[in-house]
Amino acid sequence: MTYESDARASRRSVLKAAAASCGMMTHTSVMSTILNLQATKAAAATADTSGYKALVCLFLFGGNDAYNMLVPRNSASSSNANEYDDYASARGGYDDGNNNEGGLALRESDLLAINNPLNAMDRSFGLHPGFGHSARTYDDNGNLVDDGNKELEGGIAKLYQDGKVSFLANVGSLIEPTTRADYNNQANLPLGLFSHADLQRHWMTGAPHTRSQITGWGGRMSDLLQSSNLNPSVSMNISLGGVNMFQTGGSVIPYAIGQNGATQVSYYNNSNIQNRMFKKYVDSMLDQTYSDLLAKSFAESHRGSIDAAIDFNTQVNKVTLDTNFDPDSLSQRMKRIAQVIGASSDLNQSRQVFFVSIGGFDNHSNLLGAQENLLPQVSRALKSFYDATVELNCQDDVLTFTASDFGRTLGTNGQGSDHAWGAVQCLMGGGLRGGRMFGDFPLSLKDPIHPDVGNLNLGRGRLIPTTSVDEMAAEMAMWFGVNNAVDLKTVLPNIESFYQYNANTPPLGFIL
Repeated sequence: MTYESDARASRRSVLKAAAASCGMMTHTSVMSTILNLQATKAAAATADTSGYKALVCLFLFGGNDAYNMLVPRNSASSSNANEYDDYASARGGYDDGNNNEGGLALRESDLLAINNPLNAMDRSFGLHPGFGHSARTYDDNGNLVDDGNKELEGGIAKLYQDGKVSFLANVGSLIEPTTRADYNNQANLPLGLFSHADLQRHWMTGAPHTRSQITGWGGRMSDLLQSSNLNPSVSMNISLGGVNMFQTGGSVIPYAIGQNGATQVSYYNNSNIQNRMFKKYVDSMLDQTYSDLLAKSFAESHRGSIDAAIDFNTQVNKVTLDTNFDPDSLSQRMKRIAQVIGASSDLNQSRQVFFVSIGGFDNHSNLLGAQENLLPQVSRALKSFYDATVELNCQDDVLTFTASDFGRTLGTNGQGSDHAWGAVQCLMGGGLRGGRMFGDFPLSLKDPIHPDVGNLNLGRGRLIPTTSVDEMAAEMAMWFGVNNAVDLKTVLPNIESFYQYNANTPPLGFIL
């Protein structure tokens, strides 16, 4: 092999190393450089992008069993005084370890009783005990000194009591309002109903009528508003859950980072002599003048990726927080989101969309044990994140919501629950109308009848959603700055089946 061929191979290896090491940044820069030879969509002419706002999606992969997350309690003031009894019956009773193996109900006495939702007709509810967990405390040797289980003194339960969290009941992907008769006739239903891959896609794209949609509603929203951000090197959409469809737009690509920040080229920014030589060599490759347009774009994009990743981490790492975050992965990724938000001014970002995820919710077996482990992680992460936004004085400018593939069957399969449809999601911050429940939580889970839709039970406790993902997403998009009917339909193509745009009347009313 000649020296020239050695050099070419070496250059290729350097560029490959650069691509691998800063590949997550390259999703933004390469795609922007090459794909955007086409015209970039301009911001909506009337969009309100004043101030700063961030939208945070926490995706619970696998299909969270949400009817053990928010649970009805018996209440003499409710029009159904036996709501908990109906819940327990629908869930097959509770498994006490000796009897009724496979029962999925939580004991009423174990629920964290919460204030009656302000708009729920004197009904009573409780939360899964895992939602009382806040960040745990460790000593200098890493030993746990506080398990964080403070019941209503901490966690999501405390945020709800303080009016910082609300719940959205029986929400799911719909093409149009749907009844049991529509379902029986297979009339305009989401494709692949009850399938993980399809329902995840539908939540993220807002297009349950097709599998060909390759952009998400968060990405299309950012396409419209991206010109409000003055730093083109950093995407409006930042993911700590990998590249995802929700944040992918026509011109906005999610910038995937890890809990330690943007990935940089290994050894590039290190001070020892060997690494300085490596840096010099990489720079010489990327700073060359290329006549070929593709090679030129590739080199320029990697040059920008390296520089932008270093600047991104520099600005974000300057943000220090006194808020206590648990050492588990989800909490640490939420901490990084808080730091990115804290650096938004230095990064010249006025709008940001974040995506973070946690898996493990596909519990056909061991449902109770799995939730006992998973829901405290969610509670600790969200409570610390909200506290961090208070520390940063932006709690009303950051709106966080949960999403999940689908709800799960109320009925037990003998070990856990199976794929279903409508579920409950959590909303936090962002000037929220807190301490409330929006949507329609059935008055009886044993016999779920809706006054307009009729029987919601498709069998085994698979509930037809009475609130669409579109309505939930539309209200958040309007809060974020999308404020005309045409743009709202661009973001959510089926929205007119559920809501006709009105600047003074939001779809659900969960934001002040």
